[in-house]
Amino acid sequence: MIIVDTGFWLALIDQKDTYHERAKQTLKKYNEPLITTWCVVTETCYLLLTRKGVKAEIVFLNSLQQELFTVFNLEPHHTPRLIQLMEQYANLPMDLADASLVILAEHLGHGRIFSVDQRDFNTYRWKQNYPFENLLF
Repeated sequence: MIIVDTGFWLALIDQKDTYHERAKQTLKKYNEPLITTWCVVTETCYLLLTRKGVKAEIVFLNSLQQELFTVFNLEPHHTPRLIQLMEQYANLPMDLADASLVILAEHLGHGRIFSVDQRDFNTYRWKQNYPFENLLF
């Protein structure tokens, strides 16, 4: 499974996005199951609604309904790790969606990700010392 960040979803849906073509080609190239978190789904819906309108948001939610990707559920026991990560990367700063993806990588045991956010995902480490492998670049 490949982890997916908000920026990738935005690029995939928005034909005017700088990374739109790259996102489409990368998705075709890997053709593997995708997984994200509810934090990323929420952030993506909000940004799609504010940037592109409700129809773009519905397109994204339809892909979830069609089970084109899986959503990992954070649990209350993940909260201390979320806080630890956000404190550790406060200088970037790390938001909740990004912290949730680090926890997802730790759960999956790999950091293969689709993200347009090169700076942050080149900096973040899962299980303290493993780097993410951003397949978009």
